[in-house]
Amino acid sequence: MDDPGPSSNYYRSFASTADGPIHPPSPPHSPLLTSTVPEHTHHTDLYALLNLPKEASELQIREKYRSLATTFHPDRQRNDHDRFIAHERFTEIQRAYEILLDENKRMIYDLFGEEGLKTSWELGPKNKSKDELRSYFINKEYEHKSMEAEALIKSKSDIELVLDARAVFLPKSFFKDPNVIPHDPISRIRRIRPGRSVMKHSFETPLTTFGFKNLQCMIEGQSLSRNGKGGSNILGTIKYQFSPKLWMEFSTSALQPRVGRFKGTWTVDEDQYITWNLVQQTLGNPPQVGLTYGRRLYADSTGFISYESGSYAIGPWGKSPISIPSSLSVGVTTTRRNGAGWTVQTTAGSGASRIAADWSTKIPGGLRLKFGAEVGLGSSPSLFINADGKLTENIRGGILLQCEVGGGVIMKFKFNRLGQRLSIPVLLSERLSPTIIFCSTVIPAVTYLGAYRYVILPRKKRRLKERITDLREENKEFIGQKKTEALDAIHLMEKDVEKRIKLERERNGLIIVSAQYGLSTSFTSRGIKESEKDEEEIIDVTIPIQALVQDSKLYIPGGKGKFNIIGFWDPCIGENKALRVRYLFKGKLHEVTIEDTASLRAPVKAHALEVA
Repeated sequence: MDDPGPSSNYYRSFASTADGPIHPPSPPHSPLLTSTVPEHTHHTDLYALLNLPKEASELQIREKYRSLATTFHPDRQRNDHDRFIAHERFTEIQRAYEILLDENKRMIYDLFGEEGLKTSWELGPKNKSKDELRSYFINKEYEHKSMEAEALIKSKSDIELVLDARAVFLPKSFFKDPNVIPHDPISRIRRIRPGRSVMKHSFETPLTTFGFKNLQCMIEGQSLSRNGKGGSNILGTIKYQFSPKLWMEFSTSALQPRVGRFKGTWTVDEDQYITWNLVQQTLGNPPQVGLTYGRRLYADSTGFISYESGSYAIGPWGKSPISIPSSLSVGVTTTRRNGAGWTVQTTAGSGASRIAADWSTKIPGGLRLKFGAEVGLGSSPSLFINADGKLTENIRGGILLQCEVGGGVIMKFKFNRLGQRLSIPVLLSERLSPTIIFCSTVIPAVTYLGAYRYVILPRKKRRLKERITDLREENKEFIGQKKTEALDAIHLMEKDVEKRIKLERERNGLIIVSAQYGLSTSFTSRGIKESEKDEEEIIDVTIPIQALVQDSKLYIPGGKGKFNIIGFWDPCIGENKALRVRYLFKGKLHEVTIEDTASLRAPVKAHALEVA
């Protein structure tokens, strides 16, 4: 039983593991909603070290290097102690300068970071263009990952057990002699009967060891049982990636009934894709054909049109009694980084015309909530609501409730652990029942909100606090080293900064009055809260910020933590940080507070403080 809704149908149309332009990126997680801490690395970001954006030109890199060299070159220092300090810092600056100026090294660093620079790459012809080099390095990384994957066999299993619980909710009046049958809660639960059961198990492995590149093979066993009767089959699938844009797969069953399927995805460009799905159910009919064309409409939205041929005849081929109607569908789907999104799809066909829509969003606790509905000319209106999320680090769980006007109510429990899936659909009622719907929606929702507020959230905050404490203890020596380096760098900057301030004062330009960096929750509209801990959580970065001012302008690129900037260090490793800058420009006082990874430009009129 696949999940309902047009968005689920939309993603199932793609060939397995094919990446079309519509697949959303993984949404970021708030530290308060997960037990993980923000990523932290011991490597200094080269762009942040030079205070450059990632798209910086060669001229910008050279200019920034010359500017920093005037401050940190060892020959410009006054004594041996300062020369020793400057030598270490200047070595880092010179290394960053050389890497970012070298087109090949910069490409590797942008794609794979510091670890990529430690790898020996065969660069090939030196006359390759920038796009050709990027493609070359991506392919090299793909080959590296493919070699690692050769030793792995992806094993997946899918178990579905349908339970019939309709008798649990029957009223006493339903029975001819209600006094003969017990109606206590335990007795009602014992009325649950197993229905259909489906088991699937598959393993997938690359065939590169046999000389085939980008070729994968999957074998899947299937079995179905209902009321003591059932059957089984074996399905074989071959998947082949012709190029990064074209992926195809072919599958067929080994036993009766034999069904063949040919599926593929072709990404025309970053804004367009085409998928196809051919299904051969019997040799007496031509294969059923499904085609979908999609195009990106906006940054997060994709429009698509799908055609299903149904059954048809080509001369004498197709005269068997199987009759499947054709249909044409048009829809739009939207996905956002925060996990929210919606899909609307209309379908017209000789069998039944319908319109379907669903909408999903994130709720407290990291759960994804999804609502959907479908209305058709030949079927009753139906609704569903789905909630799923992480139960543990490797286990996801969810609950799905489906209701059909004139039909019944089904609740489905889902669990997934590293490719092993278990789903338990439970038939609750043959017809809509307000009592059953209330018990299966409102009561679980209230229970979850209470558990989240008083159990889940406090537990996650406690685990996060413990992780941060452990992280600080593990990196205690590293933090102390970075603090010493930052203070030494500030000492070297003082003389140059004094000259810059004097120059800015003469032109009535940009002068940094104060700048603080540290724990984001310490910054309030009234000032900075005092730390409740003995550890330093806010540091003074006035001199490093003033050193970045050039010609009465301040620009700090975004995307990276500010602790990478010369003269900064991380006082609260593992926690969200912010930067507050108070400055004078044209004699007027300004102030701005930004998140750690946000960019900063000054002066800006919006930063001006109103003088009472």
